Amino acid sequence: MKKHISIFLILISTLSCKAQENLKDYYYPFSNKKEIKIYKYVDKSDSTKIEYWKVTSIPKTNELKTVSYDSEFNVYNTFDEKITNNGAELTAYSDFEVNDKGETKEIKAKIIDKDVYKWNGDKEYTYSVRYVNKYGRFDFKKKRVESGTENISLNEKEYRAIKFRDDYIILALDHDVEQRFYQDAFYVKDIGMIKYKRKIPIQQEMIELELAEILTETEFEKIKASR
Repeated sequence: MKKHISIFLILISTLSCKAQENLKDYYYPFSNKKEIKIYKYVDKSDSTKIEYWKVTSIPKTNELKTVSYDSEFNVYNTFDEKITNNGAELTAYSDFEVNDKGETKEIKAKIIDKDVYKWNGDKEYTYSVRYVNKYGRFDFKKKRVESGTENISLNEKEYRAIKFRDDYIILALDHDVEQRFYQDAFYVKDIGMIKYKRKIPIQQEMIELELAEILTETEFEKIKASR
């Protein structure tokens, strides 16, 4: 009987390890050399609303750095992560705002919780930051829960995606105001995030941002220069 139990436990352990390995493969690719990829995301209901995420992987330091641009190629966010044996951990976070003089100012945040994405079987985790901008002090928290798999049809291709429910909480500390919203994020093996569906209470329509293409740095710079 003990032998049967031992074999069963070994089998469960093996299956668990395989699941962990597969989940890591669904995050943004991290090869053995430095790479820069620009993910072009387009709003499903309005093709003029575009976001470009410039993702740089640096294997020498196990870092993943993301710079996010809007449709006019203005930087609105930077997001630095450390790739560990357990997942991706937030190491630096900045927002950007325009002051009264039209100058862009970087707002660096203090990291409170650091878990961005985990591949060791954890079903729920959080990252959160605290920052001060021209409107006052804010706490920003994102809780992620894995919620299974789903088949996604995009650009005439079918993908099997890992689905996450992300809950956001933004606290305006100086005004005693809280805003909550959620999104469903979909990650595909060897690609990373391919789509999110976001619902903000003050907006009637669901926002759907979909991956249109992955650009090289040269292609991205050409598009910027042509604007």
